[in-house]
Amino acid sequence: MTESEEVPWIQKLYDRIWLIGLAALLFFFLSYVVWGVIDILMVPEG
Repeated sequence: MTESEEVPWIQKLYDRIWLIGLAALLFFFLSYVVWGVIDILMVPEG
């Protein structure tokens, strides 16, 4: 690679393993919270 070649931003992102892990944890946390809220709202009132 020469000096003039720019590293793509997605490659810079993939090189940061902790950032990928944090993004995955955040995604799963938010998806389960949203799923849980929807599940609670779908319970009929007794």
